[in-house]
Order: sequence, then structure tokens, then C-alpha cells
Amino acid sequence: MASRAEQKAAARAAREARQSELKLAAARRTRMAMTAGVIGVAVVALVVAIIVSSSGGHKKNTRLSGGQKAAAVRAVQAELAGIPQHGNVLGKASAPITLTEYGDLVCPICRDFAVTTEPPIISGLVRTGKAKLVFRGFETASQSANASEYVATQVAARSAGLQGLEWNYVLLVYHEQPQNLNGQPAETVSYITPAYLQGIAKQVPHLSPVSWQSHLADQALANDVTLDGQAALASGAQGTPAVTVTGPKGTALDTEAIPTLAGLQALIAQLS
Repeated sequence: MASRAEQKAAARAAREARQSELKLAAARRTRMAMTAGVIGVAVVALVVAIIVSSSGGHKKNTRLSGGQKAAAVRAVQAELAGIPQHGNVLGKASAPITLTEYGDLVCPICRDFAVTTEPPIISGLVRTGKAKLVFRGFETASQSANASEYVATQVAARSAGLQGLEWNYVLLVYHEQPQNLNGQPAETVSYITPAYLQGIAKQVPHLSPVSWQSHLADQALANDVTLDGQAALASGAQGTPAVTVTGPKGTALDTEAIPTLAGLQALIAQLS
């Protein structure tokens, strides 16, 4: 049996392979859009994300400034404005399709998904009432250096969900996720602390930090996190982000390196 260190190394290698595949796919999408002459805000944001993630910034501390954090809050608020939330569910309860996202809040590929291809999914499927989106935890990148805080991080998100703001919390974590710290990939640095999680909570508009903090030791929420991981494994997910589609004809796991609107629409057509 592989040692813990070997398991961590293998997991990191798998994430890096998925990251490379993501960058290649993103570059192809950008070239296609430019050829067609369709360069909108989403494509510009995608190009910026690629440049940032692939640039030689490994020797910089990439924690965001106050102004950048304020911009992240505005972006998340605009993306989610007017969409109903309940617990870890984003969208109308009556939506005929359920999309379940399994994610690790330390995962850099989950961050790329959240800021590039997930916004069109939310606007095209969730905002329109065609689908609801459920967030569930699956420990992957946290294993490298933040395993001791994995449950606490997921509980922090679920605690925000008790106020109908889990998706605001989750997306804000991703938008503010550091890429590199002290010259190292952030996921290899133990940067998740109670103060860090509280700092995110304080930025979420309309979230009561006092009420949020009162549920951080809620065993029921911790149990939900355990169930999330079991459900992720049962779904066949081997990494994050992973998205399953559930419709009238059953459930299927999206097999793209990173989920896209087109890929999920194809699965929805098969399951409807």
C-alpha cells in the first residue's frame, strides 16, 4: 500500500494533469471565439484567468488587496443576485434537473471552474429555472497541507447556508483563493485558519457573522460533510471539480476535465 506521502504526491500529480488539460481546453476555446469574432466579457475574463494561472508568478504572494476583495464581492453578488438559495442549493426547488458539484475549497482547479465556466452554467441553467445547483464537499487538494481544516472549511460554508448564503460564501472563497504563497503553490501551504474563514464570512453581504460562528461546532453540519465525501465517491468522482447531472432518466457524472455549459447541456438532453 502506498504511503501517505506517496498518496499525496499522486493526488497532486493528478490535479496538475487536470490543470494542464484545463489550460489547453481554455486556450482552444479562446482561439475559436477570436476566430468567430465573438469576444465578450466572459472570454476576456477567461483569458485573464489563463494568463494569471500560467504566468511565472510563483515567487509572489498572491493574497488579494482590499480593492481586489471588494471587486470579488461585487462579482459574486452580481452573479447570484435574484437566484433563490436554500442550504447548499442554488436555484428553484422545482427545477427539473439537479446539478451536484463536488468541490474542495482549496482546490485551484475548482477555483478556475468557479471563475471561468461556472458563471455561464449558473446564468444559462440555474437562473433560467432549468436546473438547480447543489454544492457538496469532496476532499482533494486540502490533503496536501490543509487536511486538518478541511471539515471546518466545509462547515463554514454550510453554516452560511443556514442563512441562505452558502453559494455566496463558496464563490467568494474561490474568487479570493490565493494561487501562490511564499513562493509555493498555495495548496501546499497550510493557510486555512479560523481567522481566514471568519474573514470570508465578514465580507458576505447580509451574513450575520455572530450567527454564522455559532454553528461552526454544529455536529450535524460536520456529519453532512462526511456524507458529502461518501456521495462523491459513490458518484464515481475521482477529483474536483466534479459535477453530476440528475434528470428524469437517471444520474450521470460529467467526464470533462472541467465542466462546461455545453457538456452539461448534452448530459441533460440524454437524461431528460
